[in-house]
Amino acid sequence: MIMLNLVDKLILLYELLLTVHVLLFKHNIPDWSGHIQLNAIIIVWIFYSAWADKRYNRQPLKFIHTFYPLFLLIWHYPQACALRYSVITSSLDHILIPWDLAIFRVALYDIIPRKLNMLGLEIFHFFYFCYYLSLGIPAWIVYKKRHSKISEYLFVIIVTNIIHQWFVIFIPADGPVPLRPDIMPDGVLMIPIMNLIYQLDAGGGAFPSLHVAGAVITCMYAYKFIPEWKGVWIFVFCAITTATFVCSYHYPIDSLVGAITGWLCYIYLPRTYEYIHKY
Repeated sequence: MIMLNLVDKLILLYELLLTVHVLLFKHNIPDWSGHIQLNAIIIVWIFYSAWADKRYNRQPLKFIHTFYPLFLLIWHYPQACALRYSVITSSLDHILIPWDLAIFRVALYDIIPRKLNMLGLEIFHFFYFCYYLSLGIPAWIVYKKRHSKISEYLFVIIVTNIIHQWFVIFIPADGPVPLRPDIMPDGVLMIPIMNLIYQLDAGGGAFPSLHVAGAVITCMYAYKFIPEWKGVWIFVFCAITTATFVCSYHYPIDSLVGAITGWLCYIYLPRTYEYIHKY
């Protein structure tokens, strides 16, 4: 018998709901059949990784079965961005920009990067990239110790991503990414790396910022995993959040709302996890 864990089941449910969504709105989705095919491949992979983990019960299969959901996020977010015009067929930036200016008064995503030199922009692009590292590294560090919060963390970060991926689909917003060629220099290292990532993933899932919401979760759990590094995790969260608009990937309002939704996920999803395991 294949032993699916809670995160396996959540991702399976997400893939099935996403498949239904694609079929319902396929008239607005280019290459909709490609989404169906890839969803099917992911579903097969989930069953296979669970089977291999139970069948052989050794490393690295157990590690792969535990942490594959974090690597799957590499596809899930771009897929949500590709589906963002499936319901509302145009960007809502024309609504978000006035809201952003009403709160912050000036276009910080345009003004700040123009005032920074090349080194400053490279550093902030590294901070932005650190989000991807923060998803896995703290949990991997304590994996050998079988930290009691690893399963809870994976549940919370995956559900947080799923929630925000649906936000991407139902609230299409491009953010200031189209302005980046006029604002950002070519760069030396981190700017080209991030440009390459956004060539593979054109982005477009700006509101609320999944980067910031995810950073809330990853940094709070990093503190639980390695509490003696508290100052590091506070700095990482602040750096990632600031980088979202300094690097012109998000409007500040995207980051503000992402911090709020991320905090709500951090407060309520662990309680949901405990409730599921209790009953």
